[in-house]
Amino acid sequence: MRTARVTVMPYDAAWPGEFEKIRAEAADALGGLALAVEHVGSTSVPGLWAKPVIDLDVVIEDEDSLPA
Repeated sequence: MRTARVTVMPYDAAWPGEFEKIRAEAADALGGLALAVEHVGSTSVPGLWAKPVIDLDVVIEDEDSLPA
């Protein structure tokens, strides 16, 4: 079995700003469905080495509020 390489890099102070751009786009796309869009994962922790991937969680009221 071949193992994929994972890139981990030092914390980048630009990550919070990148998240804010993504958060705004996600919130706009979801309209009023999103109660919150949170920055999670290793890029959200200042000073922590991380895979350069911005992770987010979207908080909604409940799954019934999602369109079918």
